Amino acid sequence: MTEEAQEQQVQDGRIQNEDELYKKLYYLRCLKKEQQQADERRDRELAETDAWYKPDKETRSMQIANVEALISDFYMRQYEQNPHYRFKSRNGNVSKRKSTDYDHDDAKLLEMVDDKYIKTTKKLDWSAYKKTLTVMDDGRCVNEDGEIVPVIAHEAIKVMIKTPKEDDE
Repeated sequence: MTEEAQEQQVQDGRIQNEDELYKKLYYLRCLKKEQQQADERRDRELAETDAWYKPDKETRSMQIANVEALISDFYMRQYEQNPHYRFKSRNGNVSKRKSTDYDHDDAKLLEMVDDKYIKTTKKLDWSAYKKTLTVMDDGRCVNEDGEIVPVIAHEAIKVMIKTPKEDDE
C-alpha cells in the first residue's frame, strides 16, 4: 500500500488496526458511562421537580374544575332563559355545543345491518407469505408457482458492540 493510500485511510477517520479499535472501544465505554451519569442526574432532578410540581398541579386542577363548574352553572341558568345565550370577552368565550353519544354493541349490529354498512379490509399476511418465497442470487423473489413477485430481499449484517458495565470492571 502506498504512503498516499495509507494517509487517505487515516484522514477518512476509519480504524486501521486493533490498537485504534481498543482506543475507540475505551472511548465508547467512557461515553456510555457519561451518558449513564447524565441520565441518573436527570432522574434525580425530575424527582425533585415532581416533589413540588405534582401537589401544585393537583391544587390548580381542583381550582380550575371549581371555576369551570361555577361558569357552567351560570351558563345553564342563562341558557334556560335564552336558548341562544353566548358570552364573549377577551378572557374567554362561553357557549354550548350539542353532541349525541351512542351506546352500541357492534356484534349484535353486525347481524342486523345491511352489508353496505359493514367494512371489510384486505391485508396481506406478510409473515406467512414470505415463508413461501424463494430468494434468488440477485435478491429477487419467486413464489411457489415460479413467478417473480415484486419483492426484493436485502441481507444486512449488524455489527454488535458491547461494552462492559461499570460493575463488570
